Amino acid sequence: MAIVRPVVECNRTQIDNRRVYLREMVFGDPARPPHQTEGAVAAVLCGDAQVSEVDAARTARVVSAVMFLAMAAGVNVAASVDEIVRDIREQVAVLLTR
Repeated sequence: MAIVRPVVECNRTQIDNRRVYLREMVFGDPARPPHQTEGAVAAVLCGDAQVSEVDAARTARVVSAVMFLAMAAGVNVAASVDEIVRDIREQVAVLLTR
């Protein structure tokens, strides 16, 4: 969540860049920052000896998708950073307890 929160904060405070960032998450160059976030999440997951690099990368991609939907969903347009981060945390918790 230490990686996720700053992304959500930026997405909520820099309104002009919000759509651009979200578009980059989906369609952008894999070497650009939105995808570097995914790589950082995978690196954290690889710190667990039970998680392979392949599974960490796959899980990071799912975390990225959860982040995208939480930040882009119309239902969350008025949600605070804390509410969005909590939503992401709860969804990721389900993913990681499998």
